[in-house]
Amino acid sequence: MRRRRKTLTYGQVHEKSETIRYKLEGKKAFKEAKTIMMYISAYKEPETLPIIERLLEQGKRVIVPVSSTETNTIVPTYIESLSELTKGAYGIPEPSIIRPVKKEDIEVIVIPGIAFDMHRNRLGFGKGYYDKFLEDMNAKKIALCYDFQIVDDLPADDHDIPMDLILTEEGEV
Repeated sequence: MRRRRKTLTYGQVHEKSETIRYKLEGKKAFKEAKTIMMYISAYKEPETLPIIERLLEQGKRVIVPVSSTETNTIVPTYIESLSELTKGAYGIPEPSIIRPVKKEDIEVIVIPGIAFDMHRNRLGFGKGYYDKFLEDMNAKKIALCYDFQIVDDLPADDHDIPMDLILTEEGEV
């Protein structure tokens, strides 16, 4: 999946991302949420910076993940502007100012992944950051990916947390 994603041109990434963004912004839970956590896209994932920028313009409370590489955990951090972002863990932009947020304050969380299946299971990057973070979380879990990242079945363990919704440029699961 990573190799296939790498073959996308930046034009294709942008075009597919715009379609996915439009679908996400049309979802009732996303529109009505006041506090939204979004991953910051990297490695040709569906683009999230335009979504984050729009949310900030709308006065929404935007939270992004900061990766603690020592503990393989996520610290949810509130941002006020994209200008706060600097190169962080794994080369992914992260806020330079840490403003921790309680997990229970997050209404919707938008999540990346390598692959997803028709049962809404997620295959991540293998370190368990999101699996740990999503434990005991009440937020609506929405994944963004490209249509080719959806497969019939993925292996799932007890600690794997399924998504509530997966959006692609072609549809949803």
